[in-house]
Amino acid sequence: MRRYDIWILGGLLLAGTMPAQPILAQPAQVQAIRPSSAENLNNNLARLASNPRDVTALIGAGEAALDMDDARAAAGFFARADMLAPSNGKVKAGLGRVMLKNQNPAEALRLFDQATRLGYPEATLLSDRGLARDMTGDQAGAQRDYHAALQRTPDDVELTHRYAASLGISGQVDAAERVLKPLLYKSDRAAWRYRAFILAMNNRQADAKKIAEQTMPSQLATAILPYMQKMPYLTAAQKAAAVHFGHFPANVGTSIAAITPTPPAFASVAPSVRPPVAETPQPVKPAKQDRRSRRNGTDGTTLAQANVVARPVPAQSPAPVQIAPRPVQQAGTTAQNVQGPPAPGFESVPAQPPATATPSGSQLNAITLAQASAPRTPAPQPQGVPPAQTPVATPSAVVEAAPAAAAPQPQIDPAVTRSLADIIHAIDVPESERQSSVVAVDLTEIAQMQAARRAAREVAAAAAADKAKKAAAAKAKAEADAKAKQLAEEKKKAAEEKARLAANPSRNWLQVGTGANKGALAFTMKGLRKKYDSLEPQDAWVAGWGRTNRLLVGPFASFTRAKALEDKLKAAGADVFAWKSDAGEVVERLPAK
Repeated sequence: MRRYDIWILGGLLLAGTMPAQPILAQPAQVQAIRPSSAENLNNNLARLASNPRDVTALIGAGEAALDMDDARAAAGFFARADMLAPSNGKVKAGLGRVMLKNQNPAEALRLFDQATRLGYPEATLLSDRGLARDMTGDQAGAQRDYHAALQRTPDDVELTHRYAASLGISGQVDAAERVLKPLLYKSDRAAWRYRAFILAMNNRQADAKKIAEQTMPSQLATAILPYMQKMPYLTAAQKAAAVHFGHFPANVGTSIAAITPTPPAFASVAPSVRPPVAETPQPVKPAKQDRRSRRNGTDGTTLAQANVVARPVPAQSPAPVQIAPRPVQQAGTTAQNVQGPPAPGFESVPAQPPATATPSGSQLNAITLAQASAPRTPAPQPQGVPPAQTPVATPSAVVEAAPAAAAPQPQIDPAVTRSLADIIHAIDVPESERQSSVVAVDLTEIAQMQAARRAAREVAAAAAADKAKKAAAAKAKAEADAKAKQLAEEKKKAAEEKARLAANPSRNWLQVGTGANKGALAFTMKGLRKKYDSLEPQDAWVAGWGRTNRLLVGPFASFTRAKALEDKLKAAGADVFAWKSDAGEVVERLPAK
């Protein structure tokens, strides 16, 4: 399916109509690029042919058109779906992506917000919402979205590019290079180009120039360098538009000169004249935008490989149009034949006039998307058209010339190169813009801030280490004190035990009676002494014996002597026996009464 067929179909959907039969054929070149997306689109178109109000098929067709980088067709499908199902979060998300491809980030953010409030998963919008926030100057919000998206898909190369570019826009060059480092090691040429632009926008022109010259074709690098030199003067939103979509503000830069690769040899063809335009030459699409939208449907972009535009000729001077000897290809052919890594094209974007009124809700979507999905009538390419006079109704005409068969190597027109240099040298940034909204990156200030942060981290680390050291010393002291106290207590107990043992050594006794009451034992001892004369000279003692007490006499110098007295008393009829106390066992003298 040709692109303008899809645009016409999108316009018909927006108007509420549908072709009577499904489209069954796909051109080979579309299938070679995205066969699954083309097949998807064909299947959904077949469903829509039988039921034009099938919202699921409209969404599927819109997503397939977005996958094929055709924002115009997608606008028609999603706008029709929004009319049928205004509360469908998936439709709002699709409309937001269309607005993003049409470089309307504010409207895209509004639609993304509606999609999430209608229940559409926020995680699937993070990458596109991050890009929209970058384009509105909200780098912090964009970086949060990119970081969250990378947690889900860490191997997404384009998402990594966007995250690094956002960090570069906010002045975090080192962080951006850390993000790009894995891709740089893999020789990802797009990553090297992003690094060049990040360095350029942060005023590291020498490094950016070196990378551009090493990773881009020489002609393209030469043409892009003037724009890199102006990037530090852009606002954050302008930097995002320049890096991702190739847009450059009119008051800072101008369009890049044509970079024409070596074309194949063709037979000599007479020049063809494009239809004149009322005010300005018809712009063509950008050669390099965001990699996820290589072919954008917007009308405000210019390819880096641009056609040569003839200078305006006054209407009253109908002189024949002169064809330059330099071969120039059409923009589409040039974009396909460029060798080496694609580079972002830049265009001069004039200031937008203030809006008089802003429609709201689905009315805004219908108006915006209806304009976006309006089909373009492909301009005829007649062969062999003779030189013609400039029409009176237009001030200028765009002239194309086919390459001559005998020209083996096309050359850039020196006049174009000179005009680009003259324009670049003549550019001056107004003082008011320098003071109010344009802030150049001060690398010295950034270095000082980074040094201050490092010093603060070092001070905090030293304080934490000192605190940990003091805590460890206090803990060690407490443990030592506890150990010393324990040793002192043990020593005290040992001394007390030693004293107890010294006060009550092991001795030899003769047990003569028992009783719980010590007073009664004294009375008993008095009676025994009267009865047995052998007990009269002996001292009376008492020692605990469970719940009672032993009544003892002694101590004796040896157990043998105690035993001898035992035998003597037993012979006299006494109930006694010899006993030896243990060391430390308390034996007290029996108090006399």
